[in-house]
Amino acid sequence: MALQKEQDLLSAILSTVQYPLILVDRDGRIETASQVAAELVTVPPEAIHGRYIREVAGSNGALLHDSAMSVITCGQSLRTGLQSRGRWFNVVIVPVTTEAGAVSGAVIHANERITAPEAGEVAGGSDPLWLVLDQIPHAVYWKDRQSRYLGGNRIFAEVVGLASSRAVPGITDYDIMDPSDAEAVRREDQQVMRTGENLVTVDQSLKLATGGKTIEKLKMPLRSESGEIIGILCVARDITEQKRAEDKLLTDKLTAEQASRAKTSFLAAASHDLRQPIQAVALFAKLLDRRVMEPSASNLVGLIQQSVRSLSDLLDAIIHMSKLEAGAVEPDIGPVMLGDLLGRLAGEFTAQAAEKGLDLIVVNTSLEVRSDPLLLERILRNLISNAVRYTEQGRVLIGCRRRGAMVSIEVWDTGIGIPPDQFGDIFREFHRGDDRAHNASEGFGIGLAVVNRLTALLGHRMEVSSAPGKGSVFRIEVASARRLARSGA
Repeated sequence: MALQKEQDLLSAILSTVQYPLILVDRDGRIETASQVAAELVTVPPEAIHGRYIREVAGSNGALLHDSAMSVITCGQSLRTGLQSRGRWFNVVIVPVTTEAGAVSGAVIHANERITAPEAGEVAGGSDPLWLVLDQIPHAVYWKDRQSRYLGGNRIFAEVVGLASSRAVPGITDYDIMDPSDAEAVRREDQQVMRTGENLVTVDQSLKLATGGKTIEKLKMPLRSESGEIIGILCVARDITEQKRAEDKLLTDKLTAEQASRAKTSFLAAASHDLRQPIQAVALFAKLLDRRVMEPSASNLVGLIQQSVRSLSDLLDAIIHMSKLEAGAVEPDIGPVMLGDLLGRLAGEFTAQAAEKGLDLIVVNTSLEVRSDPLLLERILRNLISNAVRYTEQGRVLIGCRRRGAMVSIEVWDTGIGIPPDQFGDIFREFHRGDDRAHNASEGFGIGLAVVNRLTALLGHRMEVSSAPGKGSVFRIEVASARRLARSGA
C-alpha cells in the first residue's frame, strides 16, 4: 500500500513537469516518465513503463540507450542533442544513486532549443568524451558483468559491421561473431573481472559478421568510483591486413629458401657431371699442346687452357657461393697457425706474381688464431688472388699484427685501387673493380662476395682501405687463440 502511494505521488509530480523527463533503470528499461515525454517517444507515455528506451524512442532510441548506459557505467552526467518530430532538443542525462552511493539508473530530461545545431556541431551528440573516443584510431568498447556491450566507438562499430556506435549498447558477442569465438571472448571477460588484472591478447583470429579478422587487444577491468569491478574495458586493433602481409612475407621467405636449397642440391648433384666435360677439354688441350709446333697455334692452345681453368674456377666459386647462401656450410672452429697457412699461399701465388713482374712478400709470423682453417684459407686465397690480378706493377704484401685480443691479417697491394663510392659494391656478385674490358684471366667478380659471406659466417671483422691509383689493403680481424687460451676461453 505504501509503495502504491509513492508511485501515485511520483506520477502526480511528473504530471506537473513541463519538459520531457524519463527515468530508466540500470538496464535501460523505463520506470516512469512525464506526460510531455511523448515528444521524445513514439508510443503513449502510459504504455512505455517497463520497456527499453531504445525500443520506444524511434531513431533516437540507440543514442538515448547508449548515452544512458555510459552515464550508469561511469557515474558521470552527459549532455547531448537530438532531433525529434522536426524539433531540436538539448538532452541532459544524470545518474540516479541510492543512499549507499550505488548507481541505480539514470534520468533523461530534455529542453527544446530555439535554433537548430550549427554546422560545426557533431550530429548525434556533443559530449567531449564521445568526440575523443571517435578520434581514437583503435576500437574501444566496454561491457557490463554479463558481457553485454554498454558502448563502443565508431571504429569498433565498423570492425564488427554495425551501422554506427549507437547500435552497440545492448548487443552481445553472439550477435557479432561465431558462437565458439563468443564463448572464448566471454571466458576472457570473466578472467579479467575475476582477477582484476589486465589481459593482453595478440593475434586472436575471430569470425565476425564482417568476415574473418585478426585482432590485437588489451582488456582491463572497468571499475566504479568506489573501485568495484562493474565490467570490462577493451582497446583493440584490427591487424588483419598487417597479418596477411606478414604471412605473405613469411611464405615468400620460405619459398625463396626452398628455391635456394633446391639450387644448392642441384648444383651439388650436378657438379660432377658439370666438371667432367671441363676436365675432358683440359685433357684434350694438354694433349693438343704436345702435338702443336707452330707458335701461333701453340699460343691459341694456351688460351684454350687458360679459359678452361677460368671456367673450372668459376664453377667451383658458384657451387661454393650457393652452399653459403643456403646455409649448408658449417664452420669447424679451432686453432690455426698463420705462419703455416701463409706459407702455403705464398708458394701457390709466387709464380703467378713473378709472371707479372710483381714482388710477393709474405711476412713470417708465429701468431695463432681461432677460425675454420679451410674457410680462412679460402678467404685469404681470394684476397691474394684479387691483389695479384689488379696490380700491374709494384708488390703484394701479406702480414699479420696484434690488436689487443685480436689478430689483423692484412693483404696490401700497389694496384689500381678502389674508388670510395664502390666500397659497398665490390662485395656484390659479378662486380669488377675497374672499367676495362676483362678477359678470362681477370676473374668473374665472385671472390670478394665469397670473402664477405665467409667472414660473416665465421664472425670475423673485415676492413677495407684504398685510394684509386695507389693500391688497397684488406684486413681480416680474427680472435687470437693464445690470448683466449690464457684467459680460459
